[in-house]
Amino acid sequence: MPCWGLAEAVERADEAAIDAAVSAAAALTPDEVTTVVLGCTHYELVAERIRAAVQRPGRPPLVLHGSAGAVAAQALRRLGRQPAPGATPHGSLTVLLSGREGPLPATALAYAEGRLLQAVTPAG
Repeated sequence: MPCWGLAEAVERADEAAIDAAVSAAAALTPDEVTTVVLGCTHYELVAERIRAAVQRPGRPPLVLHGSAGAVAAQALRRLGRQPAPGATPHGSLTVLLSGREGPLPATALAYAEGRLLQAVTPAG
């Protein structure tokens, strides 16, 4: 699915722009599509909206493939670490904004994932 500003709209939590970008992309998606690769980690924040826009009546359920898991796996590889899904969570969250430490952006709270992060570090 092409971006057409979707990642930027998601980052700004701009509901109208998200709806417009998802609608534009869905209108160009052939009816027979049954699988969509979400090529940007931002897209996963609005995955259900994408699914609702692209799913065609009478067609098999749309399958979405995200990229966040692959991005996390690559980060672990670069750190020389192995995934440990059963590990006890520990540590803290550091937010970097243009390379500088900062608060969790308020727009992050528009998404469930951002609200989960807030439980680790309050938005300032």
